[in-house]
Order: sequence, then structure tokens, then C-alpha cells
Amino acid sequence: MVGREMLALYLLSPGLLWISGWHVEAGMKLGKFGQLPCILEVPPDPSKTLDGEPRSQWQQIQLVLSRSESQTLRHQANSDTFLLRDEAGVLLPHVDEDVDKLECRVSHYFTANTQILWPGLPRHQAQLPTWYSVTISHTDNKFKITTFCFQPVDPAQGPGPALLSGVFSLYTKASEVQVKLQGTILLTCGFAVDHTPEAADVTWTFRQKGGWHREVLKYAGKQGQVTHLHEQAEAFPSEIPRGNASIRLTNMSVKDQGTYFCSVSMAGLLGQLSIDVAVVEAPKVTLSPKTPVLTLEEGEEQKLECEVNRYFPLEAHVQWLREPVEGRMIPEVVRNVIFSNHRQSGDETYSFSSYFLLTASRLDDGVRYTCRVEHAGLKIPIRKSITIYVTERPGNAGWLLLFIFAILMTGLLAYLLKYLHQVRSMDKRKPY
Repeated sequence: MVGREMLALYLLSPGLLWISGWHVEAGMKLGKFGQLPCILEVPPDPSKTLDGEPRSQWQQIQLVLSRSESQTLRHQANSDTFLLRDEAGVLLPHVDEDVDKLECRVSHYFTANTQILWPGLPRHQAQLPTWYSVTISHTDNKFKITTFCFQPVDPAQGPGPALLSGVFSLYTKASEVQVKLQGTILLTCGFAVDHTPEAADVTWTFRQKGGWHREVLKYAGKQGQVTHLHEQAEAFPSEIPRGNASIRLTNMSVKDQGTYFCSVSMAGLLGQLSIDVAVVEAPKVTLSPKTPVLTLEEGEEQKLECEVNRYFPLEAHVQWLREPVEGRMIPEVVRNVIFSNHRQSGDETYSFSSYFLLTASRLDDGVRYTCRVEHAGLKIPIRKSITIYVTERPGNAGWLLLFIFAILMTGLLAYLLKYLHQVRSMDKRKPY
């Protein structure tokens, strides 16, 4: 079923592509304006080296799309112009995107001076045709396509664009994918040719960082036989002759992340696309104490701890925030926070904790403390909060009453002293 969906998506009508000078505006629709920035890889010049090795050069060009064999393009007498007939019918259905979202590269495909026995090409030629590969990828990782095309030998061809024929295309929906721990993932790889597909050989290989690699799956086209070299890999044998070379990987672990290569060989042409697979497991976050509300006495100390468990990859950012009752006030970042060492479990996921010691004061009454966690496995950060309420110490009211009583007694004593002073003054005998 995967193959049928892919074929319905990719195998549409052929057309023409034209490559010439550089000009593009951001936001242009290729289907409407027919223009796509592209770069052409010029073969290395032995006279120009970098660290002793010949250095390739890149020339800015432009890809212009046409769905008809318009002869007006031939008036462009430009030696850097190419007309590419998309015989395999793969490029056209995908390049109808925003121009600034597409990346295009044209490179020479070196055949080591051996003849590619492709159906429709004359054999035993004195001069071999020149082969190219055109790669178009979407910057938002929607697809990547590589098309092989040849320039036939035509001594009579005069100045103007060189005619190319795209005959074999290899494509994938995404070159970078993520999968959860112990999850299942489909790695899309399809191919299309300009004729009834003949026996194609398919190989999937896996390479980890550091260079270690292994074969995952092989398909021999002539025998129609799949060899599973990895127990987690599953192919679709009945779909491969129809152009669907995708595989499904199950029970993914951390050691299964890396780069997977889909290689398809047919009639002397070998196409290969890579898919980077990353295992991403979102963290589980818990707070201690495990209660949304905590009541403390003034002056009481309490450890607030945020546990971040079973996540991958290692990079996780944790921040404690002090959020006052007034919602309009900007939260404060809690200082003097302590972080534990990372702990690694048997499945290679990581865990650690972040905590601080709170000494309750009346200023904390009604304040919410939040642990905010960011990680690659999260679309939005995780927030876990606890609200603090602070009460007075038992005995504080007695001291307050005693203080008030002392003030009252002091005032009463002062009043009595003043009254006695007035009475004595009135009792003094007058001098006459």
C-alpha cells in the first residue's frame, strides 16, 4: 500500500527543465514563474588544488520549468543552458513549491569511461554520452530527489541549450526523521525509470557516527528475493518491482540511530539517498513534594526538587521560576539552584534532578514556584508548579500582644506621671 501511495504521488506526466543564468525572487511559485536557483558543479581543474587535491568549482545557474517543448528556449544561445526532459516523471510533481524553499544541484555523473547500457541508447558508439545527476531537496525536509540524465552525442547540434534526458530518479519523503524509543518508523525510498522497470537491486546500509556500518537488507532483482540482515528491518518485496524500496524499522533503540542509505542499482546506474534517523525520547518530569499546594510556617525550610527522568538525547535545560501572585509581573529566575549528576539507565536514557532550599517568608505567601524543562523531544516546554502559602509561627501572636500591652502600660504610666505632676503643682502654697 505504501508503494501505491508513493507511485500515485510521484509518477505524473513528464516535462522540460531549462537551466540558464541566475535570477530569483523569494516567495515565487515555481509552477507559476518556472524559475529555480541551482548550482552546477564544474569538474575539478588539475591546475587548481586545495591541499594538493583538485578542487571542484560551483557555478550559479537557474532552473526554468516548462511543460511543453517550447522552441523559444532554443533562442537562448547560452553554452551554460540545459534542457532536461523529465522522462521518469518524478521532478515535475515536486518542484511546484516556493522557490526559496528548494535547493538544486547539478553534477557530472562519472561512468569511468564505461558504456551505460540503458534501454533506448544506441550501443557501440565511438563517443559515449555524458551523464549528469540533478538533485532537488526541500529546505523544510519534505522531500529529496536525485535524477540521472544523459546528454546524447549529436555532432550536428549547433549553439544553444544542450538537450538532456532524465531517465532514472530516486526519491525520499524526508532525509531527517525522528523516532521514539522502542518505536516504529518507515524510511521512504522510491525509484522510477523512463521505461517498464527491469530487475533492480536494492541495498540498505546503516552507518553510525564514527564510521561503523553494516548492511541492513538486500534485494536481488533477478531472483526477486529479500535477504534480511537485521531482525528489526522489514521490506515490501511485492512493491519493490513497482518502485517502492522503503523499509520499516521496529523496536528502535539508541544504538539504532545514525544514517541509513538506500541504494538502487539498475542497468549500470547506481543511485543512493541517505536518511538520518534520530532517537528522541521526551523526559518525564515530577516535583517533590508531590502536591500542588504546600503550607509552611514562617522561617521553615523546605527542599523543592524537580526530577527529570528517562530522556534522550542528553541535552535538557531546566529552570526554576518564582512567579508572584500578580500575573502581570515577570517571573524571577531562582538562583542558587543545585543540579545532580546525570544518571544513565540500561536503555541509555538519562535522568537528573534540580533542587533548591526554600526558607519560607511572608513574601512567599501565595507565590508559585515552577520547574520549566526544555528538550528536543518536546514541542513546548514542560511546566510543573507548586504554590506556597506561609503562616505565622505559633507564639508570634503572644509576643505581639505583650508588645502592645507594654506600649499601653508605658503610655498609662506617662499619663499618671503627668497627672501627679499637675496635682503637686496645684498644691503648692502661693507666696502671698
